[in-house]
Amino acid sequence: MEEPRNKIPARMERGESRVEDLHLDRIVASQPEIGPTPPDGGYGWLIVVSAVMYHITVPALLSMYGLIILKAIREEDHDENERMKIWDVDIALVPVIAVIIRLLLESWCRAVVKIFNMPRFMALAGLCLTVAGVLLSSYSTDSESNDHIINIFSGIFTGAGCALTGQQTEIIITHYFREKLTMAQRLVRMAPSVGNCLVPILIGYLCTIYTGDVVVMIYGAIIMQNCVFLASYSRPIYIERVIRHTYNMLRDAVEDEDEVIFSNQNRPGGSSSQGQTNPPVGPSQNTTQDEDGADAVVFSTRKNAKEILDPAIQHRENQLASNADLQRRFSNDFSTLHDVTSNRFSSDFGSLDVTSYARVNGYQELENIDSRNPQPLYRETTVNAPQGSVVFADEVSPGTARRTASLKKNFITITNMLLDINFYLYALLHLCTTFSILVLGVLFPPLIWEQNPSMNISSVSTLIAVAHGSALCFIMLCVVLPKSINEKARLCAAFCVAGAMGFYGIAFSEKKSLFVVWCMLASFATAASSILQQPLYNSTLNDFDTTATMTTSNTIVAIFIMAWSLLYNYDYRTCFLTASGLQTVTACMFFALSFRRRR
Repeated sequence: MEEPRNKIPARMERGESRVEDLHLDRIVASQPEIGPTPPDGGYGWLIVVSAVMYHITVPALLSMYGLIILKAIREEDHDENERMKIWDVDIALVPVIAVIIRLLLESWCRAVVKIFNMPRFMALAGLCLTVAGVLLSSYSTDSESNDHIINIFSGIFTGAGCALTGQQTEIIITHYFREKLTMAQRLVRMAPSVGNCLVPILIGYLCTIYTGDVVVMIYGAIIMQNCVFLASYSRPIYIERVIRHTYNMLRDAVEDEDEVIFSNQNRPGGSSSQGQTNPPVGPSQNTTQDEDGADAVVFSTRKNAKEILDPAIQHRENQLASNADLQRRFSNDFSTLHDVTSNRFSSDFGSLDVTSYARVNGYQELENIDSRNPQPLYRETTVNAPQGSVVFADEVSPGTARRTASLKKNFITITNMLLDINFYLYALLHLCTTFSILVLGVLFPPLIWEQNPSMNISSVSTLIAVAHGSALCFIMLCVVLPKSINEKARLCAAFCVAGAMGFYGIAFSEKKSLFVVWCMLASFATAASSILQQPLYNSTLNDFDTTATMTTSNTIVAIFIMAWSLLYNYDYRTCFLTASGLQTVTACMFFALSFRRRR
């Protein structure tokens, strides 16, 4: 009576071990929902720290160029009531072109990062491009230097490097986090606000000691120190062990030149009923046949492929055709269609007499074929195929079919995306945020000095740091917001209203204390909108493709900034009024659409 009781724990232990063996992390699948699970921490936090350090220094390039523009303007003689414009100093081309190039190349860089799957190399390559652009711009820091070629190439290098490293950072964070992904992304998006608080103090101090070109080269050397942090970018262990080796093995088995295709044939005892022996095969084929006795290798290589049939089938084939016919049975020459037995695999039925059954050996044709209107075996599948006629479709390679299907899928995706209001909301918020960050970083320092000519560069940089530092206290509250914000539209509208007030106040304020308040509102609004931009972006991906959404929205923003910058040489106050108008329009749109019925 006690033996069954003693067996129960043993069975439970065996059951528990089976449950552990069936853990989903040990299943290799193409879908992440049933595949390996990210660790959600551990080494991933080092990746987040490295990404934060990068985003502290590199996005602050806009503030650095703003102070360099201020230093170049102060070296010239200006009238007291003269209104300065954005293209008075040629180095302003660098940050504007860098932002445009980054927007245009982000989707391409994302595709490159996914294809090559080398995070450390891609991140360091982007960093080198960024440093090269910054160092190249040091040759045009003076107000008298108007070398447009140097500034354009400097902006291209800087923008391309920022796009490559930025996309690699976003992708590698998703490899290490799933449950805590939102927290990690918000920490990285908050890092530029920290840089806007610290970098102006450093640049303001350097501008009081060195010339503009030396300051730019020193800051380029500071950015280069990110190579220590970006060197920590590496794929997680579960991707290295499971995805890399197992998926490569499966891919090589399909794409390798020596391809093995199996054919199920009954071979009892390894020999045929006629007593014939199996044809000789290679060692790899013998191994395959030993593993599965019901399979025989049909093709062992793509080049000079030979068919290896079962002896019984081979004996029947020898009875049906001669040796010369066997050599031509896979021929594509349609000139010998008068002899059906010599080329019975032909797909041209133009001269086939369906009523002549004696000319067909080894097959039984359908007897209900209408001889007056014979139907072909292969018919064109498109809607443009003429009815009642023999139409033969050209053979389509797998690559062509795959590319055609991909183009059709992308066309349908873009069409559906352009008909959805969520995409336009995301594009509008993206435009408002990007333009506001550009204007606040590059044009705010010279505007402060224009309104208060008695201030020096050190005092201007201190005022900027205090304003961004005050905004940082409120930006940190956005990190603890819940993942799914039910009232995202109204919350974004509230932030945009604060941003509109801040940019409008900057355009018409002349007191230092008010400058701090208005800059704090503008900085808080842009940073908070950038953080809330991620959940709105994720909501658009429920129905649309990532590449389509990113490419289309970035193109819209890049075209707007390019057209705006080339249309007219605006003064600084007009630029801030434009940013205020964009913030107001965005707030009105989000508030109006917050009353719609949720899908």
